[in-house]
Amino acid sequence: MVAITSKKIVVGNDRIYHIDLAGDPARPPIMLLHGFTGSRSSWTPFLPALATKYHVVIPDLPGHGESFVSPNIYNMTMNVTAQDLKEILQRLGIKHTGILGYSMGGRLALHMQLYAAELVDFLILESSTAGIANFGERIERRQKDDSLAGKIESRGLTWFVDYWSNIPLFSAHSRLPSAVKERERQIRLSHNPYGLAQSLRAAGTGRQASLWPVLPYYRAPTLIIAGEDDEKFQAIGRHLHRQLSRSQFIVIDGAGHTTHLEQPERFSTAVTDFLQTLHVR
Repeated sequence: MVAITSKKIVVGNDRIYHIDLAGDPARPPIMLLHGFTGSRSSWTPFLPALATKYHVVIPDLPGHGESFVSPNIYNMTMNVTAQDLKEILQRLGIKHTGILGYSMGGRLALHMQLYAAELVDFLILESSTAGIANFGERIERRQKDDSLAGKIESRGLTWFVDYWSNIPLFSAHSRLPSAVKERERQIRLSHNPYGLAQSLRAAGTGRQASLWPVLPYYRAPTLIIAGEDDEKFQAIGRHLHRQLSRSQFIVIDGAGHTTHLEQPERFSTAVTDFLQTLHVR
């Protein structure tokens, strides 16, 4: 059983973050960033392996879990959240950390490298992107995200979870054990629908600026992971690999978008092997 310490940290006047900490603070730190509809609980199954070697920091991101939701979407943007997490790490006494981010969490990890480069030792990006480069496509995606946000509020959380669980991106979830699928469903159902709606409006892929132009300036060692059955994010992952000079790219066999859920052992091995190349143990 892994001992977890939970903290509530207020940034600014009213941005409240709930964070789990596990593992010896004297060990190398790693921050885990969940995806859209996830929470800090999404990473709990990985704590027994990680907490024996690392000091693990897991926040609920804005609009998710127990962390804040704001009527002002600016407070929940990737830019502000990256700077908030920088302050949180500093207040925890953490001067350097690795960051592992899944999907939305990976996009945030890339923002952390932009806004807190001095804190970031390495990045692990699972099924992630640097944004939408084409301005017209970005506006179109923003409109779709805003429309979905309105439906979450009007139709309710159960409707949304049923809808979200059945989009093509998660088709490989049909192969998941029933207990894993049910756990994911309960995490999704634990959220405030207004929080998810505001997260889409503030931090959806259509809302964030494209980071593709700045990637060649990134210097943190980076592992990019995509699933064998996720053709879209395989292509994005290869593009990220070409832009990030100190990166590795791997494809996890037998997995779609959520490689950490669908092939947890292969995912963990990929992460461990990467960390060993950095002499992080």
